Amino acid sequence: MSFPVPGISKETTHCPDWSSRLHPVDQFPYALGEHSDLFRARGTHETKPRPKLFAIKCLRAGSSSNPNFNSELQKKLVLQGDALAKLTHENICTIRGIVYNTSRFPGIVMDFYEGGSIVNRMKEHSYTNDEKLSWVKQIASGMRYLHRMRPPVVHGDLRGSNIFLNAGGKIVIADVGMVYITDTPEFTMMQSAATARWTAPELMDPKVPRQSTSIEGPDCTTQSDVFAFAMTIVQIFSEALPFRHVNNDTTCIFLILRGQRPELPQYVQGQRSLSSLVGECWVREPSKRPSMTDICWRLGMSASS
Repeated sequence: MSFPVPGISKETTHCPDWSSRLHPVDQFPYALGEHSDLFRARGTHETKPRPKLFAIKCLRAGSSSNPNFNSELQKKLVLQGDALAKLTHENICTIRGIVYNTSRFPGIVMDFYEGGSIVNRMKEHSYTNDEKLSWVKQIASGMRYLHRMRPPVVHGDLRGSNIFLNAGGKIVIADVGMVYITDTPEFTMMQSAATARWTAPELMDPKVPRQSTSIEGPDCTTQSDVFAFAMTIVQIFSEALPFRHVNNDTTCIFLILRGQRPELPQYVQGQRSLSSLVGECWVREPSKRPSMTDICWRLGMSASS
């Protein structure tokens, strides 16, 4: 059975089917993610000299013995796409729609960011600590917006590779909630342990019970997002992975579970308020971590910034 699956909703008012609106630019993926391929596309009838580019994030999964996999995946994509397309914040990536004709699996349409993630940006350009601190504040602002939604929107995979700079130099957080779509054997079997460096201990400790048996997908929370935020601060100011001197990603799981944390970058060490904040964000007990609203306040941000 191919996509779109007959009899299953393939779009919503907020997240329409863009299959006929876009023409792919790339024959092969422009970039590869852990469970997706990224293609660039432009409007089908675009005639401008420099047409606006869009990014199509096409899911990539292994084989499945589940006869309902395609229909379940389409339902998830449409529901998640509809929820995310309603988000409006300058630091949160805008979801435009869904496409069904670019790859084997459906794709999510979003804006394309020419320079790539902040990880790529830092490899190619030099940024001051003041600029990096501005990034941190913008990330905090976007995450505060998500967590203030009712119900709160959990990112689930906050890290440098999912954070971009737009043409105006503003931070844009992408891949919000994608973990809830890809948390199936067809996708998790293809994922690496690389994300463990940002993952809160309660999500990796088999002795910690799930907070709610009714939740589908990983038991990510706003508190686990806060933990990942702290690790992202380390990544930004060190321009390296958390636990930069540990080559094995899996080893980081055991380090985090034993209570070890990465060494703070020199700049963060020199800012007492920032180093204290990071330390509170990655404490083992989730309930003792500050909220994103508290974090913004402690970073000197106003209620509207």
